[in-house]
Amino acid sequence: MEIKFTGTAAVFGDTHNPFQDQRAIREVELFLGEVQPDLIIKLGDMCDFYGLSKFDKNPERSDSLQADLNSTKQLNIRQRKMCPDSRQIQINGNHEDRMRRFLWSRSPALASLGSLTIDNLYGLTSNEIEYVEYEEGLLVNGTFLFTHGDIVRAQAGYTARSMFAKHGGCGMHGHTHRLGSYYNRNRFGLYGWWENGCLCTLKPDWIQNPDWHQGFSLVHFTYDRFWVEQIQIINRRFM
Repeated sequence: MEIKFTGTAAVFGDTHNPFQDQRAIREVELFLGEVQPDLIIKLGDMCDFYGLSKFDKNPERSDSLQADLNSTKQLNIRQRKMCPDSRQIQINGNHEDRMRRFLWSRSPALASLGSLTIDNLYGLTSNEIEYVEYEEGLLVNGTFLFTHGDIVRAQAGYTARSMFAKHGGCGMHGHTHRLGSYYNRNRFGLYGWWENGCLCTLKPDWIQNPDWHQGFSLVHFTYDRFWVEQIQIINRRFM
């Protein structure tokens, strides 16, 4: 998907309901309500789709998918009411893609049901949220690519470097649950890639002390330039 845009975009994702940090999300929403960004970009993995995972699952969580989807849909309803004039775009992540993979591999006869699309499950169209498929990406002004991401490296910033190596140009991604950046200058210009952090809990029940960072970004676009402002969330607070 390609758009032309001038203004401020607020970018966040990786809430992973039911593993979201509701306090951190609430602080971000209060900020959105005050700033009223021109564009809101959700980088995917808004719902974890835990029950569809191929990994070992806690039986106490295995049947919570409807509740998880309800909370994600309510997030979209709430944010639309908070920012009624903001253009909103949802980019699918690999966890949203779990639904497609599950249907195609386990229940292909159900794959055509509109009730089982991410659009319907998240209430996207009903809340005027545009929709970008996993790995398609959102290209702004022909110069800046937003995508969920499909690469994970060991250290913050390393994945941003690998995304630059894969795509070139400038862009931002989620997926790693880290904040980081990478810059590259060559004879054609200066380029940058950014990792956008997460809004899920930093204490999930399947991993101890992960190297994850809560945060989000503002990206300010003019007709031919942009400025990335990354915002760290530390102990559920930010400046």
